[in-house]
Amino acid sequence: MDFIYSFPKSGTQSSLNLPMKKILAFLISLFFAGYVSLGWFFSSLIIVPWRSQPDLSTLKKYGILEAVEVLTDDNISLKGSYLKNPIDSIFCGVVISHGWGGNRMGGAEYVPYFWKKGCDIILYDHRGHGESGGSLGTWSIQERKDHQSFSEVLMDKSNLAIGQIGWIGKSWGAATVLAAGSVTQNIGFILADSPYRDIKSAVNERALRRYGSWIKIFYPITYFLVQSRAKFDITEANIEALASEIRVPTLLIHSQSDDQTSSSQSVDINKKLNHKYAIFHHTKWGSRHCKDMEDHPNEYEALIDDFLTKKALKWPHL
Repeated sequence: MDFIYSFPKSGTQSSLNLPMKKILAFLISLFFAGYVSLGWFFSSLIIVPWRSQPDLSTLKKYGILEAVEVLTDDNISLKGSYLKNPIDSIFCGVVISHGWGGNRMGGAEYVPYFWKKGCDIILYDHRGHGESGGSLGTWSIQERKDHQSFSEVLMDKSNLAIGQIGWIGKSWGAATVLAAGSVTQNIGFILADSPYRDIKSAVNERALRRYGSWIKIFYPITYFLVQSRAKFDITEANIEALASEIRVPTLLIHSQSDDQTSSSQSVDINKKLNHKYAIFHHTKWGSRHCKDMEDHPNEYEALIDDFLTKKALKWPHL
């Protein structure tokens, strides 16, 4: 007996493949949804800071704390504290910018030094931080304008010229004051401790350390969402590029033992600074991220004294 095999008609074959196509489409959709969801999560880590409220009790020994407020161009209320120095013979001031996820007290370790110099002081909370409004950070794009606004408040309240004011920043705040300094050529001086080179250098370095190399597949969607959600161009958050535009006295400090932002980022920034105005100290004191001032106050203050003597001769202080 002969057996004859009959192949299914093309229509039957297509009907058999239909479930497979649906399964494949479902798996692709599931992968895409997961990819975008994780990209959203990672983008939130980059632009949505965690909040901590400032405890201002340690500042009360300097007298009455006056609350100050700035309303930004994009209608965000920023809060800060103003300290009026009782010494009236010296006309100087500083505006202090804290790091990511902190609040204005993140720069409070600089207050004693500049208080002794006779300066009036403003500390403020970045947008999305502390008591300030807003929910998203823009990696120096809007923050540089915010810092300039608080400088205007200090000028008004203390009757100071812009050249009598110094800018101090740590980490995220250090990048902020450097960015602001690239477009403000007559500020008294800049002190930047442990800035990042650019947004990708800062983020990728920490992401690889925390998650491993697999995280790289999420870079494209993450940075796309960062820009679309926070409405800024990440190429503008390039502190290394902006450094070449700075023409004011600048003190750059970064610990070689920094455990969060590699000090190589400041090495690269330093290469672009004009050393007619700038000094870079690549410290070897063993301190972690932004801890040099806290761990070695005498040595740190000596670096500031030396800088003011050599590069900021016109800045008034005791």
